[in-house]
Amino acid sequence: MKKVEFIYLSQEEVLGLGIPMTKVIELVEKGLYEHGHGRVENPPKPGIHSKSDSFIHAMPAYYERLGIGGLKWVSGYPTNRALGLPQIAGLMIVNSMETGMPLAVMDCRWITTARTAAVSAITAKYCAKEGTRSLGVVGCGVQGRMNLVAFKEVMPGLEEAAVFDINPDAMKRFKADFEEQLGVNIETTKTVKEAVDGKDMILTATQRLPEPLIRNEWFKPGCLGFGLEASRAWHGDAILEADRFITDSWGQTVYFHEHGAFPDGLPTLYAELGEIVAGLKPGRESPDERILAINIGLALEDVIVADHVYQKAKDGDHQRLTLMEEDF
Repeated sequence: MKKVEFIYLSQEEVLGLGIPMTKVIELVEKGLYEHGHGRVENPPKPGIHSKSDSFIHAMPAYYERLGIGGLKWVSGYPTNRALGLPQIAGLMIVNSMETGMPLAVMDCRWITTARTAAVSAITAKYCAKEGTRSLGVVGCGVQGRMNLVAFKEVMPGLEEAAVFDINPDAMKRFKADFEEQLGVNIETTKTVKEAVDGKDMILTATQRLPEPLIRNEWFKPGCLGFGLEASRAWHGDAILEADRFITDSWGQTVYFHEHGAFPDGLPTLYAELGEIVAGLKPGRESPDERILAINIGLALEDVIVADHVYQKAKDGDHQRLTLMEEDF
C-alpha cells in the first residue's frame, strides 16, 4: 500500500500565500456559475449546537465539471471573545476526487471571511443599480471590513460609506484603516438609521440579535440590501416586501427557516445567485427595484478557494503529515 500524506497549512501560511481579493471573487464567481448550471453537489449543511447561540457545521461540496471537492468543518461561538478565542474557527479539507484521499488540511478562517465578502461583491456586480456610490454598514467587525474591500473591487465608483457599531472604537478603526486606502469617505454614526437610511446599498454584518435592526422605511427604492446573519438583522416587512429576494441556495434558506430563521415567513424567491451569474435570470432590471440578498454561505464557495490555496501551496515548503503508511 502506498504511503498517504497531506499538506497542513496554518492560518498564517494561508495568509502568507498572498491571494488577492480579486482572485477570490474570480474563483467564487466561477463556482456560482457552475452551481447555476447544476454542476455542483452541495447538500444543505448539517450542524450540532452545544449552545443556543452557537454552531458547528459540516459543509461538503463537489464540482462535477472541475473535478474538485472537499469539506469545511466550521464553528461559530460568539462567547469565545471573552475567552480570547476567535468566534469563527475550523478546518478545510481538500480531497482527491479520483481516490478520495485527503490532499490538504488547512485553517478555514480567512477562506470563510474572504469568500463571504466575495459573494456580496458578486451580488453587487449583478444587482446594484447603475451609479451606486453610497453604502451603509452595520457592524464593523471582520465581515463588515472585508465586504467593503470586496465591494470596492467590483464598484470603483463607490465613494461613501456610513458605518454603525455598538463599539465606537471599531468604527474609528474602520475609518482609519480604509478611508485613505480605498478612497472612500467614511462617516461614523450614532444610530443604525443614520448609517443606512436612504443609502444605495445596506450591509448588516452583526451577531445573533434579540430583535431586528433594519426597518422597511429605511430600505429605499433602488437599494440593494445584504443580510449576512440570515434574516436576523432585518424586520420581516423589509424582507417580505422586497421587490426581489436573492439567495445563494434556496434549499439552504428553507433549511434555515425550519430551524428558526425568517420568523415572519419565507419571502418569495426571485433567483438563486448562481442562476443570475450563469445568465439564466437577469439581476436588476429596474433602477427602482428594492433587491434583498441574504446569501446563507455555501460550501462550494469555500471549496473552490481552498482548492486554489492547495494548488499554490502543494509544491512549497509546507508541513506534510502522514495519514497512513501501511495496511493493517
